[in-house]
Amino acid sequence: MKRRVTFHTGEFAKIVGVNKRTLHYYDEQGIFKPDHVEPNGYRSYSFRQFYPFYLLRMLRDMGLELAEIKEYMENRSPERLDCLLAEQQAWLEAEQEKLRRQLRVVESQRHLLSLARTVVCGRVEEQELPAARLVLSRDVRRAAAREDWPLVERIATEHERQVAEQQISAGLGVGAMVAARDFLQAGSEGILSHFFTVVGSSYRGIAREYRYRRPAGTYLVTYFQGEYDDTAKAYALLRRYIAAHGCRTGPFSYEESILENMSMNDPRGFITRIAVQKL
Repeated sequence: MKRRVTFHTGEFAKIVGVNKRTLHYYDEQGIFKPDHVEPNGYRSYSFRQFYPFYLLRMLRDMGLELAEIKEYMENRSPERLDCLLAEQQAWLEAEQEKLRRQLRVVESQRHLLSLARTVVCGRVEEQELPAARLVLSRDVRRAAAREDWPLVERIATEHERQVAEQQISAGLGVGAMVAARDFLQAGSEGILSHFFTVVGSSYRGIAREYRYRRPAGTYLVTYFQGEYDDTAKAYALLRRYIAAHGCRTGPFSYEESILENMSMNDPRGFITRIAVQKL
């Protein structure tokens, strides 16, 4: 006896999560036909049509137009299905990577918001910081020293564009580096050397000269509140600590926003961290 497990349109529609009109439309368009049409006009779908229908809906959800699906259904073959699935696999993998990047940004920003609730501004602490991979901008020191701010802004924009195009940011925003010869000298702490972005696990597509590893170790850390370019008081505090404790420092300081204009309107509430490696 030949087995035949079938479902009328309403039953099949309920099981696969669509309405009857969708199945009727797919039938009329030649996209997905019932297994059998009874003499009285009732459509019947077979048990073995569930998975093909789920696959069709998956292709639709992944962005294929109905015309593309119809063209495939009219000329389907194992080879064409394999080709189609390969294309969709590549699309899904790209979407997965996109979601991972978005999740990384969300996690990083939530970490900063949590950190902002615990920091104490106006003092210097010694903290152990992990190593970090940075992508640097072109050197801006000469332009900053002569106060050529349009050039500094162009280099910053160039850096932002490069990071955005490569999609490698760890979600922490753009920071700034100041050379020790500048931050150790009162009045020169505003002379930037580089902009930087902390990256995730890969330097994909980044030229070697823009790659920089911030070393792990003990850092002198201070947080200040207010405009993120108003750093004079914070560096004065660091210089006093360095002198009082006889510290040697690394070649750069690292300025990073903890709270900025994404989370508040008033720049007087911004919080910035400055970290200098203690050698």
